[in-house]
Amino acid sequence: MGHSAIDADIESLYRRVKGIRSTVPNMAAPPPWWPIPWKSSDLTKWFASRLHGGVAFTKDQSIRKSLKIKTDCEYLKSKRSFRQITDEILDSLQKWANDRGLPNIPKEQLALFAHSCYFDIEATRRCMNVYYSLRATTPELFNNRDFSLDSLQQSLKTLEFAILPKPDQNGNWIIVQRFMDPRPSQYIFNDNLKLLFMSYDANLYTNGCSEGCILLVDMAKTRFGHLTRLSINSLRKSIEYVQEGLPMRLKRIYVVNAPWFMDKVIALMRPFMKQELFEMIHIYSGDISGLYPHIPLECLPKDYGGELDCMANFHKEHCMKLDQLRNYFREEEALFRNYSPNNVKTASK
Repeated sequence: MGHSAIDADIESLYRRVKGIRSTVPNMAAPPPWWPIPWKSSDLTKWFASRLHGGVAFTKDQSIRKSLKIKTDCEYLKSKRSFRQITDEILDSLQKWANDRGLPNIPKEQLALFAHSCYFDIEATRRCMNVYYSLRATTPELFNNRDFSLDSLQQSLKTLEFAILPKPDQNGNWIIVQRFMDPRPSQYIFNDNLKLLFMSYDANLYTNGCSEGCILLVDMAKTRFGHLTRLSINSLRKSIEYVQEGLPMRLKRIYVVNAPWFMDKVIALMRPFMKQELFEMIHIYSGDISGLYPHIPLECLPKDYGGELDCMANFHKEHCMKLDQLRNYFREEEALFRNYSPNNVKTASK
């Protein structure tokens, strides 16, 4: 087949794509057709410019576009799964956000807020206020969420995280956290919380609206010295975030291999916890067979007697996921920095 025939085939395909593009609002108009520069060293740039309406995207721009497509797809999937997610609810939440300096919240994020609060509008607004207020005022937990930073890389050698690939029998996704390195000197509490909240975000980004989430905390390598590394202020803010601002239905917290000083851990947390969160916590100090009726073996890693792969491999996959989401975390940080809860233009009723 000659170049002219190939040109004709690609031109035909291009015109069909052009027809589709013309039905989508706010998209750049495609450039006029011209022959393919077969002998040109700029062939790659030529294709890039054709595919993106005459503008060759940078790597970061392409990633941002793919992230937007991903969130749009998750939004449509969530809307199909939960019929209570309506344009009326999302428009109301976006108007409320506009008045507080947040003009472009993705629809999937708004759907997550509404879903986590069981579609109660006032409760959803309170959740959004805590979410963005804490993220805007607590940089030690919510800024610089870059997987490549040395501090986070070090913490990921001390801690293991995983989002297990199979939800439980009720459709709840399971997030696991445990120590790899038992030395308290290697433990940074704020980085632990930052990575845990990044894991929550990664789960929401990947799975969208779901029945809920379960946190499984393995304390086998936790030492009493780790308690001296805690920050009470960060602990208080993190518990406030989980209780009031997390756009996710947290159903249970299972603690396995609890140490002898577990009562001291609870004593530190209890003043900041509401009864509802306190009652979610279930503790196993030795035999964990009592966990199996709640999380079946087919949903657990082999480290806990389950049928899934080992935690070490899931941790590696999770690190790859956090690396892939670096641009997502960066853009989300830029969004919540604009939040002004005390500078409302026109309060949405």
